[in-house]
Amino acid sequence: MMRIRGIFGKASRFRPSISLESYVKTSMFVTIILMSIAIRFHNLPLGFYLGEFDPFWHYRSAEYIMKNGISAFLEWVDPLSWYPYGRAAAASTPIGLPLAAVAIHAFLNMLGASLSLMDVTIIFPPFVSVLAVVAIFFMGREVSGDDWVGLLAMLFLAFNGSFIDRTHMGFFKHESLGIPLIAISTYLYFKSVKSETLTRVVVFSILSGLVLGYLCISWTAYVYMVGLVTLFSTLAALFLDPGSTERTLVSFAITMGLSMLIAVQFPRPGESAIYSIYYIAVIVGFIIILLMKYLKRVEASLTIPILTGFIAIGLSATILLFNTGLFSSLLGKLMAVINPSARFEQPIVESVAEHKMSTWYSLFLDHGLLLLLFLIGTVLSLLSGDRLSRLFIFSAGLSSLYFANMMVRIGLVFSPFVSLIAAIGCSSLISLSYPAVSEKIRMGRRVTTSGRRSILGVVFVSVLILYMGYHGVNTGIAHMQQEGGASLPTSSIPYPGSFPDWIEALTWIRYNTPPGSVVLSWWDYGYWITSLGERPTLIDNATINSTQVAVVGRIFMSNDTVAIPMLKRYNVSYIVVFSTLPLHWYIGTWGDEAKWTWMAAIGYDLKPVNASYAWISNDYTKGGYADLNLTQQMQNTALVSGYERSPKYLPAGVVLPRRDSVLTRLMVNAYMQALTMMGVSPLENFRLSTSPFYTLVFLSPTYGFVSVYKVNYNASYGEESLVLGSSPGVALRNSSKLYSMPLIPGVNMVVNIKSVHVAEGTAEVGNASRVLKANASLIVKINRQVSKIYQASPGEYRLIYKGNLIEIMINGTLVETLPLPGDVKSVEAGFLQFTEGVEEGNITSYAFSYIVYEVRVEVP
Repeated sequence: MMRIRGIFGKASRFRPSISLESYVKTSMFVTIILMSIAIRFHNLPLGFYLGEFDPFWHYRSAEYIMKNGISAFLEWVDPLSWYPYGRAAAASTPIGLPLAAVAIHAFLNMLGASLSLMDVTIIFPPFVSVLAVVAIFFMGREVSGDDWVGLLAMLFLAFNGSFIDRTHMGFFKHESLGIPLIAISTYLYFKSVKSETLTRVVVFSILSGLVLGYLCISWTAYVYMVGLVTLFSTLAALFLDPGSTERTLVSFAITMGLSMLIAVQFPRPGESAIYSIYYIAVIVGFIIILLMKYLKRVEASLTIPILTGFIAIGLSATILLFNTGLFSSLLGKLMAVINPSARFEQPIVESVAEHKMSTWYSLFLDHGLLLLLFLIGTVLSLLSGDRLSRLFIFSAGLSSLYFANMMVRIGLVFSPFVSLIAAIGCSSLISLSYPAVSEKIRMGRRVTTSGRRSILGVVFVSVLILYMGYHGVNTGIAHMQQEGGASLPTSSIPYPGSFPDWIEALTWIRYNTPPGSVVLSWWDYGYWITSLGERPTLIDNATINSTQVAVVGRIFMSNDTVAIPMLKRYNVSYIVVFSTLPLHWYIGTWGDEAKWTWMAAIGYDLKPVNASYAWISNDYTKGGYADLNLTQQMQNTALVSGYERSPKYLPAGVVLPRRDSVLTRLMVNAYMQALTMMGVSPLENFRLSTSPFYTLVFLSPTYGFVSVYKVNYNASYGEESLVLGSSPGVALRNSSKLYSMPLIPGVNMVVNIKSVHVAEGTAEVGNASRVLKANASLIVKINRQVSKIYQASPGEYRLIYKGNLIEIMINGTLVETLPLPGDVKSVEAGFLQFTEGVEEGNITSYAFSYIVYEVRVEVP
């Protein structure tokens, strides 16, 4: 027994051992990773879907690469997008994201995991975001030399609200891959500059260049990383010793050269990566680093003359380049970088929430008290630590903060750096809470031990960390709900609950409209219609053609006179309208009723007044685009009699555009139909005339949020008949029926008379016999005055509106041209019937007029 124990005792010496501290750190590392993944699946109860809008386009791109290969994708022009021109996919989409999804899908299937490409794209963001969380750990440890700083940075980034918002389940967009690549590239580049041996410098530089190169073909925000590397390297060359400057030169040259080489291989970014203002900064940075390498080797007395000469050469070269016009177009981009607010005069930019400039409020909402720790960490890092780390904290912290203020969407680049620097600040607070010596500290009249002060400090910092974690998770979840963590099942409504109206509408479009039917909607829903409805759209969320976006905005905001020719020009078959008016008293207004001001601003290129577009909501009689008469009428009328809350047809604060606009007519009529479908009896009928051009063919059955109208270019009022007969006790009897002709140049009104029967009658009046006359005529009215009368007979009567004339053709022959007055308001065509009767006497045979006809409106 003793011998066995001895053997086990000797064997136990070979067991791997781990200290308690290492065990705790490893456990925290793994726990943070698992929690990071778990919190990003918070929207799973809403359904296993891609989120928001853009991910659907990226999925289509990945699917195309998987089926056809990379070379085919580089040549692909998607016919469903931006009809009729299509969309050059590779030139407008960085290939990195869909390519990564395809690679992961192939790898998982090779391992035997039977996941579809759609499944991979849905779970891609939560798992790939872990790479950023892990990279920031190593970055924190490298900068501070402390594992605890890395763990705190992991925790802060994993629970950062802005980062959660862009990496949750289904958010298959550039940012979900871009931030991990930024974090990894930053760590590798810092590691290369910090390395002591040339071999390590070259290895880490190559790795950093490869990662940065993939970032260039994955997300346009690569320009920030290029700028950060340039700024950090330039500062390092200026303030570090000659040996560090040489290593920086090698790192910078390899990293930038390799990344730009990768970038120019693909259409996006392609050559623009070299001809951009940012690449000029790279060239200037390289020259400065090279210059400092040699200046630090010459005598001090020669430094100023050499530096002056280089500055003179640089200024001369800059002036020469701009005079040649090669870089003149970049001057505006440079001013946009210096003053980002200058580019937001364009309504198409201002209408997209994530393209707006960030505010300090939005930054605090995203990062909370991390900003306080960020400030503490920045100040303390500049006061202590090695010089290289101080330069990195200064360049990364301030540049990312500035970049975050340029645009809401790219404010995400601040997340890894605020987490890192806040972790340094938090670690410093923890260190300060532990006094170096065990002595009493006098605080006023009270005397407390250092141990108590340590406990209080730890408690304070722990509460602070817990609060920031809670704030980050809460903010991330709130963003998921507001921006549609699973937008499709919630119809992109920032309200917790299921609203499957868009799923119903897209399913109907896919299976009930002819393939190739062009669908018009506002750009928000374009990706859904092309990806899930599989039908061409004029515009989508890419907004790559501002002219075509303006066309759609003008169609919605115009009457038929303007809209119909535009719709015909683009061969639009269906119009989709989204409105939450049927349930506005419960969830608010989130549809086109809240977006129409941007349709007007973009469609008519309107400019802000006093930095606001609110003037568009003024009544059209006062220079605005709203119909306040209709709006106030709907706001003042209760929705349904006896309803408990007595909601109004329209909530206060919401105004509608002019009642003759296409959007208002389609939206209000669908709203009224939805109320009827929901069993609500309106007190007042607000139905507006949709003219013969639009027919409601689908209304989402759940809540009526999505309506689909078919556009009728050859619209028929249907076959009808008119009968009129003589009557005793009446000397004369007349009847008429008129159809208004849309005042649209090139639009035809066709009256097809299929049969006409006119018969005279007889009557005995006193001792005499009398003939009762009858007649049927086609008449044309201009401004409600009869302009022409034609005897009705079978055949086709065609009225063609051309400029200031109405051409009248009978059976294909031009018979007359009617000039229109300058103030023409209406043109009508129809029938006038007449029969004669008797006031006294007996009718022996009745006079009658009978017409069978069809009226159509055609847009050639």
